[in-house]
Amino acid sequence: FPVKLFSEGVAESDGLALIPITNKKAAEFYQQTKIPAGTYPWQTSEVNTVAVKAVLVSYDFRNLDCESVGRLSQILYENIGWLRENGHPKWKSVDLGFKLKGWEQYDCVTKFLVKKGAPPSAPAAKPAGEINPILDAVKEILNR
Repeated sequence: FPVKLFSEGVAESDGLALIPITNKKAAEFYQQTKIPAGTYPWQTSEVNTVAVKAVLVSYDFRNLDCESVGRLSQILYENIGWLRENGHPKWKSVDLGFKLKGWEQYDCVTKFLVKKGAPPSAPAAKPAGEINPILDAVKEILNR
């Protein structure tokens, strides 16, 4: 929050209102959250809603790229702190341990993280500087 579309050029007199999402099925599948009162200048009360997660999905349909998928997962895992510190603000809300209902984590991801001894929680942010470890690591994977 806030969404730029609702922040700029919208006045209280426009009559725009956020409506709560209370559907039981949606609440079972999506994480429940609240949009705090005053998030937008025209919004006077808190609104119950659900949060829609973004998910990175891969599938090794030829069984040839298990290591690449695993390495990419490890890179994200090891550098989540850097991404939170230096990347898009949405990285701050990324939960690498979130269990998505109805989906299982890919075996290549699980095996690679266990093999590499990934700790149960993501490491802290590293100093920024001019280096982008995510970009460098992804380039390394793509250039092999």
